[in-house]
Amino acid sequence: MERNSSKKSAGTKAGALLCPVCCVEYVEVEFDFEVDGIVLHNVRALKCPSCQEERFTPEQTTAIEKRVSDATRQ
Repeated sequence: MERNSSKKSAGTKAGALLCPVCCVEYVEVEFDFEVDGIVLHNVRALKCPSCQEERFTPEQTTAIEKRVSDATRQ
């Protein structure tokens, strides 16, 4: 993922994450996500509004790992 600089695209915020394919600013979305048979509701991710590619930030990945770990302990 590439961060936008103030010199980059005129229509995006400085520091925004850009899709490497489309150079369009990602938007944050929530959806249900299944990992190893465990369904997690309201998982946050970044999605390109142009090509629909979804990505997770490091913080989002950590949150998913914690939720999966908590669910396997129950």
